[in-house]
Amino acid sequence: MVCMWTTLHRRWALAGGAWLATVAVATAVATGAVGSMRQGIFGTSDTPYSEAKVDALLAGATTGPAASPATPPVTPDGTPGQSASPTTAGGGVVRALTTSAGTIVAVCDVGLVTLRSWTPNSGFETDHVQRGPAAVASLRFKARSGGGDVRAEVTCAGTEPHLTVAGDD
Repeated sequence: MVCMWTTLHRRWALAGGAWLATVAVATAVATGAVGSMRQGIFGTSDTPYSEAKVDALLAGATTGPAASPATPPVTPDGTPGQSASPTTAGGGVVRALTTSAGTIVAVCDVGLVTLRSWTPNSGFETDHVQRGPAAVASLRFKARSGGGDVRAEVTCAGTEPHLTVAGDD
């Protein structure tokens, strides 16, 4: 009887240990799966570019002839929320325009503005996009949690895009 009682306790102890190991492995797998859904397989992809990164990308993307090595790099012109970028073949300037809700890349050509791209900040998505070319191009950065929407309108001031922002609460 003593021998049978000890064998029974060992079996229960082994079954309990196996159950705990299974729960630990399942928890680790579930945690990894949730983490990969948030960040994606290749890392986080919903992080918007900084203004400096947008400028660097725009400076590297030429639509016309390659710039000569003697051409000085383009630097921000100091206007809040706007940074200068390369001139297009039509004479317009590509600009990265920043708002509290996201970044817009626009270009003016022959007096008409075109939104080339836009990147909403975390917690926002875009809505009501009117890309252009037009006298006024616009979009709305819509807050995902409700309220605090930002409406952005872009026009041409000469050959450069100009941003006007309004809250849409």
